[in-house]
Amino acid sequence: MKISVLLPTYNEYGNLKPLVESIRNSLSEFNHEIIIVDDLSPDNTWKLAEELEKKYKNVKAIIRKDERGLATALMRGIKESTGTHIVFMDTDFNHPPELLKKMAHELNYYDLVIGSRFVKGGGGGEMSKLQHLLSKILNYYIKVMLSLDAKESTSGYFIIKKSILDKLPLERVFTGYGDYFFRLLYLTKKLGVKTTEIPVRYGKRTYGESKTRILKMGWNYGTGALKVRLFGVNK
Repeated sequence: MKISVLLPTYNEYGNLKPLVESIRNSLSEFNHEIIIVDDLSPDNTWKLAEELEKKYKNVKAIIRKDERGLATALMRGIKESTGTHIVFMDTDFNHPPELLKKMAHELNYYDLVIGSRFVKGGGGGEMSKLQHLLSKILNYYIKVMLSLDAKESTSGYFIIKKSILDKLPLERVFTGYGDYFFRLLYLTKKLGVKTTEIPVRYGKRTYGESKTRILKMGWNYGTGALKVRLFGVNK
């Protein structure tokens, strides 16, 4: 098994180096690589990514000059990866890197392991109680709308077999922002992928600002899930 960790970055200069080092520590017993995809961040995250690539043999920096967006950055990372399993995670320490070791060990039993805020033991980190409630309602709506088994369909913290991704229409799944995740879950359920959720408690951002806007996200994800229900992942 080789694990490829995808880190899409935009203005994450203060988070990137400690995150890369934490990931390397957490996955030290596994063969792994870290792929940073940066959209030419104004805060020079891209320069730091190139420095880390020079420092560590298992770090790769991809700098996109003419393209922007979370989902397409992840798709680029998938295409550049060499691992048998792919980790998707945020680069702001919302997704605790120390959980990666446990997630990787779960691959002995499952094909897709999701870090979930909405199973027992999980939580929303620095989210307010209102934000956490709204996010929980949105995830429940998506779960019901798409008949998903997973309680968490928007966080994007998971590890999956690369061979499963190879079966998916990546260009139709990886569009927009974090909504790619519920499209992926919709298709993997149809494929009968063996999935589990383990509890995750979001960490706190120490650098930069969150790019998530709860109300806008709720509207986009809600209407996006409805389109998937009506048309599948073809439109």
